[in-house]
Amino acid sequence: MLAIAKAFSRALGGRGIETLGVRAYAKALGDQSTLPLSTGRPRLVILGTGWGGARLARDIDPKKFDITIISPRNHMVFTPLIASSCVGTLEPRSVTVPITDIQPALRLPQNNFLLAECDAVHTQDRLVECSSTHDGLKFFVQYDVLAIATGSQGSTFGIPGVTEYTMPLRDAANSTDIRTRLIQNWGESSIPGRSPAERARLLHVCVVGGGPTGVEFAGELADFVRKDLAKLDPNRARDMRITLIEADQLLSSFDARLREYAALKLTRAGVHLVKGIVKEVRKDELELKNGAVIPYGLCVWSTGVGPTSFSLSLPFEKTMRGRLAVDDRLRVLARHADGRGPTSLEDVSMIQEERAAAGQPTGRPIPCIFGLGDVAATQETPLPALAQVAEQQGRMASVGGTSAVIELGGSGQQHVRWSGFTSWIAWRSAYLTRLGTMKHRLYVMSDWTMSLIFGR
Repeated sequence: MLAIAKAFSRALGGRGIETLGVRAYAKALGDQSTLPLSTGRPRLVILGTGWGGARLARDIDPKKFDITIISPRNHMVFTPLIASSCVGTLEPRSVTVPITDIQPALRLPQNNFLLAECDAVHTQDRLVECSSTHDGLKFFVQYDVLAIATGSQGSTFGIPGVTEYTMPLRDAANSTDIRTRLIQNWGESSIPGRSPAERARLLHVCVVGGGPTGVEFAGELADFVRKDLAKLDPNRARDMRITLIEADQLLSSFDARLREYAALKLTRAGVHLVKGIVKEVRKDELELKNGAVIPYGLCVWSTGVGPTSFSLSLPFEKTMRGRLAVDDRLRVLARHADGRGPTSLEDVSMIQEERAAAGQPTGRPIPCIFGLGDVAATQETPLPALAQVAEQQGRMASVGGTSAVIELGGSGQQHVRWSGFTSWIAWRSAYLTRLGTMKHRLYVMSDWTMSLIFGR
């Protein structure tokens, strides 16, 4: 059940959770007029509208549960196509699917969506503590079943300047910011009196990270420069530079032949590939560990993901990488007193067996609390990652123009690999079928057609 605070400081007389206890505090903050209708069914609370939360919201039977979804984002971002929205191949609306379209039952009075951040989970009282994204107004939601699907965040690896000076590429707002910066730098580079060095900096885009997202963005941008910007100003388009920096190798999870093909296609498209590790990012330049300094007008950071501060704060067992430890039914595990964290699903079983043999209590599953998607350390996940189908059955990535690489087949299976135009058709077809609604499939097909005929 939902309780929203109004004038809580006056109502509570300055007393907080520590004084009243969670349930009394939530009751004191209550405004019953905002509660959704109760049908007597268990209330399922889903935290997050990413891949895990949206998939659960889509598949759950609303006749068995009353549903509350809490997220700072009222839509799911179809991240595999987000690189295309940075250069106008697709519009942002085409890659954002409202959660009410994914689960129409949210429009019913017994179900609701709350635009808010979850701050804490109080397991004894079965309450989640939340705050409004608009003004921080605090409220509590009671659950019978809780699904934690808050995802992950971009990993900075503690490198100075990453947060301040680079742009991530994880949601529609990021793609809009990148698109705006590209347009701004393109315009600024033509101002009379601009020094050659400054002009070169403005026209230089650095992409850090050679995974699928970084590769797809670099390929999309190179295609945009070659096919569209060259029509606006051929001289400036020739001066436009794209540098892709990767510490190890491009598309490291792919087969070696596909990696070589991707590198060849990017190089031919004009992308400069640099192998190195970023040491520091400054306002207009970044420095590699080998001492090289690279000026940039735009730096896009796409180097993998890590746990969020919220998931790290949860009172449950976690892996060494900070993800929630879950059992084979995706139930989160209670934190163990020895503080030892498993690193995989196999480790969960192994550590529990070791503790049981030693007569120690094992990390027991917590009833009715589940971890989904990137927030949980599952052995296999049926959920796509940022710019690829991250199902164990295969992976794919576009490498610019009308080329893509595809590798099908999971662990212990026969692998099928192919690249080129046919794989690009398969790449587009696969993602088109995975879009949440027919409306968004039509949006994407329309955008692709308009871009092909009229340009971006």
